Amino acid sequence: MMNWYQKVIVPRLLNFEMGSAELDKIRRSALVNAVGTVLEIGVGPGYSLAHYKNITKLYALEPSKEILAIAKRRADVLTFPVEFLNTGAESIPLPDYSVDTVVSTLTLCSVADPKKVLQEIARVLRPHGTFIFVEHGASHNPGMRLLQTAFTKVTKYFTGNCHYDREIERLIEEAGFRVKTIEYAHERFSPLIYDYQGVATHPSIRAS
Repeated sequence: MMNWYQKVIVPRLLNFEMGSAELDKIRRSALVNAVGTVLEIGVGPGYSLAHYKNITKLYALEPSKEILAIAKRRADVLTFPVEFLNTGAESIPLPDYSVDTVVSTLTLCSVADPKKVLQEIARVLRPHGTFIFVEHGASHNPGMRLLQTAFTKVTKYFTGNCHYDREIERLIEEAGFRVKTIEYAHERFSPLIYDYQGVATHPSIRAS
């Protein structure tokens, strides 16, 4: 029953929820910084595709075949080449230092192993490359964070494994990235959902 729910209902639910005007505005603002050869981990239903303006190629990674099929329909009108990768971000099938920009839109909050995913991002991202992230994460309000954790224990089974309470900024910094810019905001339609939007540089830049 749960497998049927994940394959049939979750793709439709995500396609509906991730198409909001609020999220569209956030994507437009974030993706203006994407350049060159780009990897988007967790492209989802493909709502981000229309917002890439200054790129030469996109690798669009998504582990769900059902969700990837929705994204492919949104790629028909694009003017840059797109290569879809039907796999998880814990093992990215690209060479070391092969992309200029990595984008994560509501993906680190839902992957099984965010630390491994960030290691893979560091591996494929070129030195002086950029990591752009838009994520759900833990609120800075301790009381709200307790509520996020309580709700996540139940809702993660119905929302594609989204964790409302992950400490996104800490995870990124512990992986060696330097966060250049970051903004925080509660989404209007749910105070439990706290957004992180930012840009980070490759770990090699911090070390140099």
